[in-house]
Amino acid sequence: MSQKKKISTFALVMMICVTVAGGGFGIEDLVGSVGPGMTLLVFILIPFVWSLPFGLSSAELSSAYPEDGGMYTWAKNGLGEKAGFVSGWCYTIAGFVEPATFAVLSANYMKMLLPIEVNDFVYWCLCAALIVIFAIINVIGIKLVSNMATVVTLLCIIPFIVLVVMSLMDVNYSPVEPMLPENMSFLEAAGNGLLIGIWFNTGFETISTMSGDIENGSKKVPKAIVIAIPFISVMYILWVIPALASVGNWQDWSSEGPLSFVEIGQIVGGAPLRWAFVAAGSLASMMILCEYILAYAYVMKSFSEKGQFFKIFSKEHKKFKTPYMAIIILSGVSIVLCSSGSFIEFVGIASILYAVPVIMIFIANIKLRVKNPDLRLDFKVPLPNKAYIVYLCFPIVIYGASVFTDNWIVGLGLAATSIPAYLFFKKLYRGGRYWEECHKNEEKRSA
Repeated sequence: MSQKKKISTFALVMMICVTVAGGGFGIEDLVGSVGPGMTLLVFILIPFVWSLPFGLSSAELSSAYPEDGGMYTWAKNGLGEKAGFVSGWCYTIAGFVEPATFAVLSANYMKMLLPIEVNDFVYWCLCAALIVIFAIINVIGIKLVSNMATVVTLLCIIPFIVLVVMSLMDVNYSPVEPMLPENMSFLEAAGNGLLIGIWFNTGFETISTMSGDIENGSKKVPKAIVIAIPFISVMYILWVIPALASVGNWQDWSSEGPLSFVEIGQIVGGAPLRWAFVAAGSLASMMILCEYILAYAYVMKSFSEKGQFFKIFSKEHKKFKTPYMAIIILSGVSIVLCSSGSFIEFVGIASILYAVPVIMIFIANIKLRVKNPDLRLDFKVPLPNKAYIVYLCFPIVIYGASVFTDNWIVGLGLAATSIPAYLFFKKLYRGGRYWEECHKNEEKRSA
């Protein structure tokens, strides 16, 4: 039994913030896609139709099932073994894909800091080096990761605060006009805005994947999620609205330029602020990479311990008590994927796979309320059961409609592989009895 780690609620909030928001980088795409007015409207609506139900559901389920595994554990405990396997399988496949995308994002920022020309091989080496470094950090443990997340989040916020102050000193445009692009209807802009907004408000559940290793995790993790939701929502508004009022040119806002926060920093604060944003963007992307490797590794470990995945993924480091083999294998696959240039397709496929367990957590939460209406928890959303159940139906419809548009055939095809995979692992580990026997033998040896 691994010793639980003492991690403050503040550190957990910082971990959630950097995973969900990445400091705020990337939100420029929302402005350039749907216009200033619709961006503000999306910022106001997203917390109520997505962030709150997603975050609160994650918090309540973390309290109900305070174990490692996150969405996989919630689906298995709430919806049964088969549903749990589908959730864990989809999350696991996404876990082999997603870290590579953030390695690439980190390398893109780091290229700007290097004084040499970066060819494809050097670029791949850079990605691989980042993955190896963070694999080592993750093997050392969640305490080190939480300390890093706290420092990185605070450092990333600094250039944004400077940007806000300097922008307010030089207001030139209305930050809410026009309401939407001329070539777009209100419904089309709202739909696109919600899709992008949801993408920048996912990840609240990642910290719960390791809640079983956190001291008093059933109380601290839900509390951290609840604090992080309004913090991130306000942060997005603060970072965008003053900068829009100062720089304008909303049509050019994009994370890839010509007006990303890097270029906006150059316009408002000159070269020093530009390079501060380059450094902050690099740190934020690297921290997301670090946390995703750890979160997915814990899911794979929990998946394996239940007899539903290869047993090598459950191996713990003797000293640090972390799922080191899951971290190593996951990192190795990510390094291989970094040699491919098809990351847009990877992200699209990962989004579909990620959507399956996300929708399942809402269903698991609904079932928990239906079956146990008077259940007492360390954290329980303070809404009547019927009202809360109706509320959770909104994100199911919104997320399902927004995600299952691109790459849905490939994504659902990969999700469908969960059926033969379930039968394979059930036969391989005798329906989980293999692990039950292993645990009993360990208890006998330790007695």
